[in-house]
Order: sequence, then C-alpha cells, then structure tokens
Amino acid sequence: MSENESQGGYVRKVRNDTRKYIQDLLNENERLRVLATSLEQEQTHTVGSLRRQVEQLRQELEQNKSEENRLKMHLAETQEENRRFFEQYAEVEQENSNLANLYVASYRLHGTLDRRQVLEVIQEIVINLIGSEEMGIFEMEEDGSSLRLISSFGIDPEPLKMVPLGRGAIGASAQSGEVAIWSRADSSDGEQGLTACVPLKLDGRVTGVIAIFGLLPQKPDLGPLDHELLDLLATHAATALYCTSLHAKTTSPAGVVA
Repeated sequence: MSENESQGGYVRKVRNDTRKYIQDLLNENERLRVLATSLEQEQTHTVGSLRRQVEQLRQELEQNKSEENRLKMHLAETQEENRRFFEQYAEVEQENSNLANLYVASYRLHGTLDRRQVLEVIQEIVINLIGSEEMGIFEMEEDGSSLRLISSFGIDPEPLKMVPLGRGAIGASAQSGEVAIWSRADSSDGEQGLTACVPLKLDGRVTGVIAIFGLLPQKPDLGPLDHELLDLLATHAATALYCTSLHAKTTSPAGVVA
C-alpha cells in the first residue's frame, strides 16, 4: 500500500470518526432538549399544581378565619346571654328571698297584738328588706289634723314628734295618700334626706305614714321590687297597727291607746 493510500485511509477514518462524534453530539443534544422540554413541562405542571394547592389552602384559611370569627361572635353572644340569664336568675332569687322574708315578717306582724312588737317588726322589715336604718313611723291623730311619731330609728325624733297634715313631704304624702320616693341625686324633698314616704292605708283611709330617710351605703336607690315591698308593707303594717289599737282599747280600763 502506497503512502498516499495510507494517508487517504487515515483521513477517511478521522472524518468518519468526526461525523460519528458530531452525530452523537447531535443525538445527545436532542435527548437533552427533549429531557429539558419534559422537565419544563413537568415543572410547569408542578408549579401550577402547587399554585392551585396554595390558592386552595388560602381559601380554606380564609374560610377557617371566617368560621373562627363567627364562632368567636357566637361565643361572645352566648356568654352575654348567659350573663343576662345569671343576672335575671340572681334577681329572681333575690326577689324570692325578699318575698319569703316579707311573708315571714307579715306573719309576725299579724301574729301578735303587742304594739311594741309590731313596731319592731316594721323596723326590721325596713332595715333588712328595704335597706335603711333611718326611719320614722307616724300614726294619724283621731281628728285627722296631724301625724304623731310613734316610733323612730336612727333619726332625731324631736323635730318630727307632730307633723301637721299637708305640711312638708310627710304631711303631703299623708294628705294625698300617694307614695313619694326620691333618689339620692334628688334634693327636692327638702326634709333631711328623705328617701320615701309611704302612707299606711286601711280600707282606702290613711291611718299613718312610714318615712324612710337615708339608705345603706351599698344601696344606691330604691328599685321596682322595693316599691312592691313598700306597698305590701303599708297594707300589712296599717292592718297590724289598727288591730293593736283595737286590742288596746278593748283591754285598757280607760280605753286609751298608749
């Protein structure tokens, strides 16, 4: 074999090897391109899926927050409703307790004909149920011209021994037959801090007055239940005092009530 032929064969071999190498590179490049396209598509799909999941989670989070807020509002409403029920229950319990105490006190009022004991029971009712340790109990004179102080507690009795009918808040209440009540902020009574004047009535006729002055510190003002208690007390007290008067007249040799 000549030298030229040898050189020609080597050149062809190099050319063939080069072509094969280039083809291999092209094939590898195509494989990598296809792989890259596949990976890109897979990445796009994955990113889209993740975005959808994130959006779904965001929506679920918003729904959960909305539900949480709704539950918090419902809980607050429930707690407020429970608080109102508890307050109403406490008020009912207090009312029942007061009515039970009034029943016991009324029983005591009508369970004796001793005038002193009746006056003591009236004072106990005002102190324990109404919440005042300053009071005066007045009885109408037979001629109806004035009120006579027959019992007092926590006040100076001297200025109130005799109260002419129609004079001042006490006399006016006896004359009108109407209950008069003032709040702590109301100074229009003009009679040493009066809180209430309660006429004692028997068959529609005023037989006396219970005057209540200052309330205990823990009691700001008289409430609706106190008004009912005063109305009940007025009727029972009037009856009890009238009975003691009749008893005294029938048992006293002189027929005079002390």
